[in-house]
Amino acid sequence: MGEQLGELLAALRRRLHRPGAMEPVMLGLGAATGFGTGVVVWLLISGIELVQRVAWSPDVPAWQIVVVPTMGGLLVGLLVWKVVPESSGGGVVPTMESLAIRGGQLSRRIPLAGTAATSLALGTGASGGREGPIVLIGGAIGSAVGRGVRLDDDRMRSLVAAGAAAGIGATFNAPIGGMLFAIELLLGGIRRAGSLQVVVVASVVSAVTARQLVGESLPLFQASSGLGLGAPAELLLYAGLGLAAVVVAFGFRRGEDVARRRFARVRSRIGVPFTVALGGLGVGLVALVFPEVLGEGSHLPGIDGFREPIQAMLDGGFGTSWTAAGLLLALAGAKLLATLFAVGSGSAVGTFAPTLFTGAALGAAFGIVAAQFLGADLVQSGAFALVGMAAVYAATARAPLTAILIVFELTGSYDLVLPLMLAVGIAMFVTELLGWDSLYLHQLRQRGVVYGQIDELDVLQTVTVGEVMSAPEGHVVPATTSADALRAHFASSGSHGVSVVDERGRLVGVVSRSDLARPGTTAQDLATRKVLTVTAQDPVFRAVRRMASLDVGRLPVVDPLTREVVGVLRRGDVVRAYQRGIARSLGAQQRAASGRLRDLAGVGFVEVVLQPGSALTGRAVREVAWPERSVLTSVRRNGEVVVPTGDTLLQDGDELVVLTGRSDELRELAAPEQAQSRGVSE
Repeated sequence: MGEQLGELLAALRRRLHRPGAMEPVMLGLGAATGFGTGVVVWLLISGIELVQRVAWSPDVPAWQIVVVPTMGGLLVGLLVWKVVPESSGGGVVPTMESLAIRGGQLSRRIPLAGTAATSLALGTGASGGREGPIVLIGGAIGSAVGRGVRLDDDRMRSLVAAGAAAGIGATFNAPIGGMLFAIELLLGGIRRAGSLQVVVVASVVSAVTARQLVGESLPLFQASSGLGLGAPAELLLYAGLGLAAVVVAFGFRRGEDVARRRFARVRSRIGVPFTVALGGLGVGLVALVFPEVLGEGSHLPGIDGFREPIQAMLDGGFGTSWTAAGLLLALAGAKLLATLFAVGSGSAVGTFAPTLFTGAALGAAFGIVAAQFLGADLVQSGAFALVGMAAVYAATARAPLTAILIVFELTGSYDLVLPLMLAVGIAMFVTELLGWDSLYLHQLRQRGVVYGQIDELDVLQTVTVGEVMSAPEGHVVPATTSADALRAHFASSGSHGVSVVDERGRLVGVVSRSDLARPGTTAQDLATRKVLTVTAQDPVFRAVRRMASLDVGRLPVVDPLTREVVGVLRRGDVVRAYQRGIARSLGAQQRAASGRLRDLAGVGFVEVVLQPGSALTGRAVREVAWPERSVLTSVRRNGEVVVPTGDTLLQDGDELVVLTGRSDELRELAAPEQAQSRGVSE
């Protein structure tokens, strides 16, 4: 079976090299991505239901509301810690980060491990949604398909976006909404017709596949067909609802910032699994008062009366009194708080569904209050709940078309088109005045990633601190080091600062030459305690911004969990990072050109890394019998680009970039086990 699959992939790769063959094949790859994502959505929904049946008793006692989310958080934390860290805190931001700086490359572990983590999280009551994780899972499926046929970066991004669209389209049974989600948030607009076609095909195929496997009950909620706009004067109320939606969006934006920082400090002390469990405990405590906050806000077994809170909001099931309005507002706040516990602690859930939940609660409360003044017969609270869902999501994600179209597809009615457009438009206008990015772009900026087209990216975003940092030796001193010893160290090394660590190697602070003038006898006494740091996984772009903010020439590199110093980033390291980023940028440009060359002439750029023991190692370029129609264009060595000549000697670890129409022959030539018998002239 494996050999047959390998032969099929090899044949497909050869087919891709023929002129004009790429676009039809891309549609087929989009359909394959959509089918795979639709199947995984079914597995995810089935997994959530299975976990619910196992974790919850028929009649849920109070203790279980607290214990089940806590234990579920512990299990999810173990998966996030050891297997699938990308699923922590949702999946949209990691997907966007992959598109921005890694050409859409996502781990093959994500589809199965991410499905297991999210099934455990939502099945045990973590407050969140499956839509964010399914974006990551669908994107990973698209990435796996693209790697299987060795797509260039541009087409790989299209396929990852198609997988994300397929995930949204399948989980909501809303293929148009999924398509617009990918275009607005992941692709930043329609860049080329090929991307749009692949995204559309994947979203439709995924929605149809999931519908056949799950059934017509797939949508989380449905609005009554009788909801619509009453008197035209109601539009003023909907405009007010758009303003109120911005307040809730601010709660998500600011709340997630605070929650992530607080839980990051907790994580450094107790580790990932116990941190996620602590978040589950917080969700359980909130759920003791408001059980509706558990999970996605629907289909929680054993809690009578609270299984469909969103549906009850759309149907007006909470009543029409002032008390009902107060209860709905309290429920919106409780859902926000519970979501911050789950997402901030790193559980494998997203914020898509919670924004819809809080939007529905806000809208229903707004409608009830309006009805108290204007009359219950004139105002439908369910209509306001529906519009509130779209307005809050649009203000949070800054994706207006996605918000409107998903609501349309959920209801199947266009009766509320004017209120929806007005409320969403007002919310977008206010957030634009406030200068807000979307919640996802905001989190990316905090990671040091500025999202944009590939040509707009700073090359330092493509290089991590760990790739260029210096070893800690010579830049770290124990906390007990005397002031005299520090003076001697600075004099002998020429250094201007060192990191101070305790007996376990954890960062205590930093000492500079100027600090020696302060009173103190040891490095610990002289150290500045509040220090900006980076981790090995951070992009160098983020580190440079931190260095510039304090006008310093070095930053300690620490382990995010233990605070142990693992290196130091200096100005010289930044220069090396820039050189490496330039080399990668050239590689990205070559791969982009490769797609155009394949379409025109059937040739493209192929990258081959020389592993130790390769027969090409130590050979001059002129001595190698390269495949016909092949040209060695560049050699990337130690982060630098070498323009090859006939006398250039090839070395272990060299990344050869070859323009060729025979990639299979080139890879066979570079393979150590076969290179001795072919391809090298003696």
